[in-house]
Amino acid sequence: MKFCLIVAVGVGLLASVSWCVAAEVRTGTPAEALDRRIAKLIERLGDTQYAVRQRAQEELISLGFEAFDALSDAENNEDPEIAMQASYLVRLIRVDWTREGDPRQIQQILREYEVQTDERRLIRIKQLGELPGDLGLDWLCRLVRFEKSPVLSKQAALAIMNQDAALDETAWARRAKIVAKLLDRGRRPAVKWILTDVQAHSDPAGALEAWTAIAEEERQTLEQHPQETHNQIVMELLRRRIDLLDRLHRGDEVAGVMHQIVLCERGDSASLVELVDWLVKRKAWNIVDEVATRFAASFDIDALLMYTLCEARLAQGNRELAEQTAERALKLNSDKSMDHLSVARRLVDRGLTEWSDREFRYVISLGPVASLTAITARLDLSDSLHDRLLDLEAAEVLKELMDASDRDVNVQQQIRTLLQQSDKSPNLLRAKMYFLFACHAGSQNDAAKQRDFLDKALEQDSSDVDVLIASYRLPDKDAEHRTKIVDLIKEAVDDCRNAIEDSPDDDRYYNQLAWLVANTEGDLDEAIRCSHKSVELTRAAAVAAGDFKRIGGLLDTLGHCYNAKKDYENAVKYQTEATKLDPHSQVIRRQLIVFRKALADQPPSAK
Repeated sequence: MKFCLIVAVGVGLLASVSWCVAAEVRTGTPAEALDRRIAKLIERLGDTQYAVRQRAQEELISLGFEAFDALSDAENNEDPEIAMQASYLVRLIRVDWTREGDPRQIQQILREYEVQTDERRLIRIKQLGELPGDLGLDWLCRLVRFEKSPVLSKQAALAIMNQDAALDETAWARRAKIVAKLLDRGRRPAVKWILTDVQAHSDPAGALEAWTAIAEEERQTLEQHPQETHNQIVMELLRRRIDLLDRLHRGDEVAGVMHQIVLCERGDSASLVELVDWLVKRKAWNIVDEVATRFAASFDIDALLMYTLCEARLAQGNRELAEQTAERALKLNSDKSMDHLSVARRLVDRGLTEWSDREFRYVISLGPVASLTAITARLDLSDSLHDRLLDLEAAEVLKELMDASDRDVNVQQQIRTLLQQSDKSPNLLRAKMYFLFACHAGSQNDAAKQRDFLDKALEQDSSDVDVLIASYRLPDKDAEHRTKIVDLIKEAVDDCRNAIEDSPDDDRYYNQLAWLVANTEGDLDEAIRCSHKSVELTRAAAVAAGDFKRIGGLLDTLGHCYNAKKDYENAVKYQTEATKLDPHSQVIRRQLIVFRKALADQPPSAK
């Protein structure tokens, strides 16, 4: 694979060469001889004669990225002149990370990568790692070898290794081939990680010693050169060592490695939540206790951390202790409604709905009814209840808000402000309320009440997609009613098309059209195209923001589109991905069961 390396040195000197990553340079020089040559040239960077230093510098430039690793190592040379010159050359190396013909998605992610801050670069690396099927592997390997930041080089390696679980044997063979081609001459620590990871797949026993040494080396790097790594990186390497011990049935050694992980933990909220979650999955209750004791001060002031501990106690089977801890968590943040709202939302994302309900209701109780936080808490609570098929409770939560809106104009104004809508905002919520009442009536097999509530919802908002879908699916609709609903659906689809034309980069209208057509009738090919477009528009920004739940919702739509097309294999594929990205959405999980059954029931000839 070729890509350009552009190096600028001195005034007016610019070299641009296209190189191919290989074991030999274009002249056919053996790799060993090339390494010796590069080492000699780097040594000459510290020569007392200016002309010698200059010629060495120019030769290193002519070698391009073949000298990159050695120059990176030389930045820590004991000779300050060599270290300075090597650092100068490395900084001036600029890699064009993509080229014409690379996938559009890759080009979008790596566009202007070189001018980004380290924080933004890390986001791009994570985006490459989130691409399915090792799609970003080639470019992540480039970053492992040529990213100037040692920390980001290591993060790129972790992004590759964290995809291991999704690989089958064919994918592993492909990965091994690409890694051997792109990383064979690399000497950076992260290169060794990748090569050892590939070895571990087929030879876990042989790789264990190497992986143990890797983790220890990185731990020492954290102590001696903390600017070159991060505690989370060390912890991730130790976890991979534990994975190997598990595969080799050496569980008696795992506790000691877990203790090392705890010693690396710095105690910030996000990191502690992740650590406790991982320990809970492993049922490592003694280590959970160790973490809770070691970082007691952090747990005592952070409600989400305390709820994470509640989850651990519940998983451990200690319901009483979990409830006691939850009571303590609820009392944190006192009367700070925004803090309670934030915690409640995080609990929903984690599937801890019993405790999220308490937090939402506590925000509502703080009031007043017209406050934005109280209104938001009602909307979020209603959505969470609906996801769990508790539609009557969800409807009642909105009814209380609608009754308050009828009594108090201030509540109406706050609803408009919150929804950023016109005077129709209260009507939109009222339509949703009637829709939820209709869902409850449907669950009770009361078709008459269901239709009555849906008709009331349409009176409030005739463009509500979910109301239109539910009305379309009514079991006892007459011909006149059906014609009315179909006409409204066509009108809503046309509105989406017009909105797409006006705002072609807004994913909402693509998704809305796809969702409506997939669940009623219309051009399914158009729906599939629109659904894919909504995912394409959203994925990069959502990954950057860590909003995987949003991508999951869009993929849920895509699964429905393929299901409507009777392409059950793709329906299951995208719905499965949706459940991984939003694992606690019950409605998404329920649909995955439906799609899997449809695929299983499909005749062999159709498959």
